[in-house]
Amino acid sequence: MGLFGRKKAREAIAAIAETLVLDRCWDDMALDAGVDAVRDGHLKAAQALLRECRDYHELRTQRVRALADAAVGQSMEIRSMIARGLDQPDAADALLLLGSTLLAEASEISANDRLAAGRLREARDPLLAAAKLAPVDATPWVELQRCARAMRLNGDRVWHEAIKRCPTSYPAHSARLQSLTAASDGSHEAMFEFARDTADKAAAGSPLTAMLPLAHAEYLMQEGDRFLADGSTWAYVRLHARYFRGPLRAELERADEKWSGGTARVRAYDKEAHNLFGWAMLEAGDHARARAHLAFVGNRPSALPWSYGGEHAFARALIRLGLN
Repeated sequence: MGLFGRKKAREAIAAIAETLVLDRCWDDMALDAGVDAVRDGHLKAAQALLRECRDYHELRTQRVRALADAAVGQSMEIRSMIARGLDQPDAADALLLLGSTLLAEASEISANDRLAAGRLREARDPLLAAAKLAPVDATPWVELQRCARAMRLNGDRVWHEAIKRCPTSYPAHSARLQSLTAASDGSHEAMFEFARDTADKAAAGSPLTAMLPLAHAEYLMQEGDRFLADGSTWAYVRLHARYFRGPLRAELERADEKWSGGTARVRAYDKEAHNLFGWAMLEAGDHARARAHLAFVGNRPSALPWSYGGEHAFARALIRLGLN
């Protein structure tokens, strides 16, 4: 590609990047509006959105995480709202929001280990209180999974409590897989065993089959980081070039077919699963499958797995597939 060709490609990538909606990997217009409102300090919007989804675990988890990210810096205001007094269901919502916001604040200040650790410890009590007030709600336990992983604690109990309440929880399974990675003191073997077992046991039409491409993304990121840290750039390139071949590609295709072979039903985390399968199928060279998945994603990429590919990885993928 000549100089002008490279310039044109960069301009095309930049044009697509400007249209992307980052950090909002969902189809929920009410949540879009709620996130904007909470960022402007209107915490009642968060209360209203959480009130609507008490009986819908995955939507509730997706919403509370997005609203908590928007509420970073407002944990004291949420405490004040709780202190003024709320009825039991609203109190459970507010405590869940407080715990999730403290987790988000800990992530934002992770450069200060002591301050971040303090926020993580603070997050546990409101999440446990939310679980007590709403004993059938899986969401506080899913958030406690994130807390346990960040604090490098054994997360077995909170994982079992989460799936006891919602055995098909996508966020609970995703959190469990990430707690089993080598980076979280687990191992590649344990992570892949969990991913494959989950995909095998998932019902037809379940996005839980996406645990398989998620495991591959985690593996490639961690192994890639190791090669680059050792100065083995060529080994890093070779790993990616040869990775999705033979049995691995066939396994991905089976998982993809299992998901697409079920009854059509839109779930809260479908876009995230489509991102993962779209990325994996593109890496495997199956452009038809990748195109189908990323067409569903539209302009809302997930952080995982595209952040692993460097700046504008999603925009480059759309161009490769002719979806720009």
